[in-house]
Amino acid sequence: MVIFVVYLYDKRRKMKTIQYDKPQSSVRDARGIAEPAAIYLSSAQADLFAIPQFESLNEKLPFTQQEWADMLHISERTLQRYLKEQKSFEGLHAEHLHQLAALASIGLAVFGNAAAFEAWLRIPKTILGKEVGFEALRSFGGVQLIADELGRMAYGVYS
Repeated sequence: MVIFVVYLYDKRRKMKTIQYDKPQSSVRDARGIAEPAAIYLSSAQADLFAIPQFESLNEKLPFTQQEWADMLHISERTLQRYLKEQKSFEGLHAEHLHQLAALASIGLAVFGNAAAFEAWLRIPKTILGKEVGFEALRSFGGVQLIADELGRMAYGVYS
């Protein structure tokens, strides 16, 4: 059983609390609902992005080390050190890489191969009235704009 608490406005007491039980079977499991625009990760998954994951992502999106460093807002030398020492990415870098990995999955599903997807990413495009280029991958908002556009392309809705 799931207990729901509802607060009702009562003129005399201001708020009134009502509790009622609802059978578990009538509550929908949110994990089965697809939501392509938002990607939720458990905190354990989002905290780190291991080097093998990065190498796999680099195969899907074959950018240069300088481009990866620019996207992550770190120096190329720092990126090389991470790779050499097999040090996992943490914090905002890990979050950004998780977002780029999700974008890569969507892009490969839409375009079918990495070369076509990469070529499309490099072409400046107008998305919802904004000029979006390759440098949009440097920000969370830019990655989300591109992911939204890919979702529209997948469903045949162009902006």
